[in-house]
Amino acid sequence: MDVIRAVDEVRLKTNDRDGVGMDDQEILSYLNEAIQYICQHLVGTRYPALVQDLLIDEGDETTFDVPKNFIKFCGTFPARITGNTITLLEDPPVKLRYFASYLTVEMDDEMPFQHDNLNQIAVRLACIYVNNQEELNVQQDQALLAEIQQAVVAAVQ
Repeated sequence: MDVIRAVDEVRLKTNDRDGVGMDDQEILSYLNEAIQYICQHLVGTRYPALVQDLLIDEGDETTFDVPKNFIKFCGTFPARITGNTITLLEDPPVKLRYFASYLTVEMDDEMPFQHDNLNQIAVRLACIYVNNQEELNVQQDQALLAEIQQAVVAAVQ
């Protein structure tokens, strides 16, 4: 699924077919927020597609910035995080594994998740964000959010 299609689906599901309620960039920001939320939830399920490796070779610095997409380490590693800096506690070479979120998407990108049902969940969550911003009746949002969390877990099992 591409991002343009996802934005169009959010428009359709929030009854903004003519594009008068929000522009594409606003919807895109909600879609990116939904993607980040899903990534955070997937880390709790230890979703393997979010795992990345960081190889520190001999001669590399032992103190470096945390990657922009870093969420947390996968397991225990000889490293310490202080603020936005990672410091190795042993000499390189060291391979660090960490959970990484997807970076923000733009209108000409593809949706980030391999499983289309996760992309659909992102669309549904973006719809909730749009409806909250529009101050519509959102009493059902808590039930929908619980349903979304269950759907994320079911999608990756």
